[in-house]
Amino acid sequence: MALKAKDIAKITGVSAATVSLVLNNKPGVGARKRQEIINKIKELGCEHLLKDMPVVNGNIGFVVYKTIGRIIDESPFFTYILEGLNKSLKNYGYNLNFVYMDKSVNVQSQKSQLYTSDCKGFIIFGVEMKREDLQVFVDSGLPFVVLDNSFQDSDVDSVAINNSQGISKAMEYCYDMGHRKIGYIRCKERITSFDERYRAYKRRLKYLGLGYVPGYVCEVGYSEQEVRREIKTYLEKLADVPTVFIADNDFIACNAMQGMQELGYKIPEDISVIGFDDRPICQMMTPAVTTINVPKDAFGSSAVDILMEKMKRPRSYSVKMEIGTRLVERESVKQIGKSIDI
Repeated sequence: MALKAKDIAKITGVSAATVSLVLNNKPGVGARKRQEIINKIKELGCEHLLKDMPVVNGNIGFVVYKTIGRIIDESPFFTYILEGLNKSLKNYGYNLNFVYMDKSVNVQSQKSQLYTSDCKGFIIFGVEMKREDLQVFVDSGLPFVVLDNSFQDSDVDSVAINNSQGISKAMEYCYDMGHRKIGYIRCKERITSFDERYRAYKRRLKYLGLGYVPGYVCEVGYSEQEVRREIKTYLEKLADVPTVFIADNDFIACNAMQGMQELGYKIPEDISVIGFDDRPICQMMTPAVTTINVPKDAFGSSAVDILMEKMKRPRSYSVKMEIGTRLVERESVKQIGKSIDI
């Protein structure tokens, strides 16, 4: 009787899921363990079960680094980029390994985790990271690229969203649609991307000749319940309501919309809303949410290219890449008055 993945799993002492990853040449299994399983599969005469395997130069670690936790736990962003990232690594002959790190763990344990990961370099999903969190990676001496956090003042390679450009496009769109009372829904959890977007909002107000009104900014927590509750509390107390709100991201925009609707506001007839990221949920909302699109495929492949070049030709300077954005117009922004060119 032909052996199946679960049979091989029992023989090798690993899970059937791990065997399946090896058989299908998928990431998620360390090079050493992968080779042990492959050797056992060959000993059992089951080579025919193995998919075509490219030459492997080693492993690259995809580090998910948590500090706050809430942003990463909610965000589907890194899952969107993994396919492109893994494909690019395979083209270079590398496997992708996952490395989960938490700021609450002591530095020595973090260093040990890096050294024992069997990785030749790292791509770090650093959306929650602060500058001081970089040191453990710098001290490791291993090449790395930070994803979704630019660290402009630090000498590290990074690939990040052009947040300023994205918010500027949203602001100009609002202005062109006739809006002059432009509000902002800001997350209380401070991360670099959110801070960059908020600063861009304030700068663009000045550029458009609109004054910054502190009362037009609503701060919310980062859970569905917090966003809905706090936007409702804010609106109930506000006498002069903005005609449009731009949110830090789609998660906040969509939950804020639901809170507004629970209060009886109609979107976009009474209040318009714009998100950021272009998550699938934007198209599921009623109305569908206008947002800023980030080309997620470009993130992973760009980070891989930078890392591979760095590993091949070490350099004394850092490379920082910004990925551009585009506005996706849907149904959540109302035109008021005539369109005005700027």
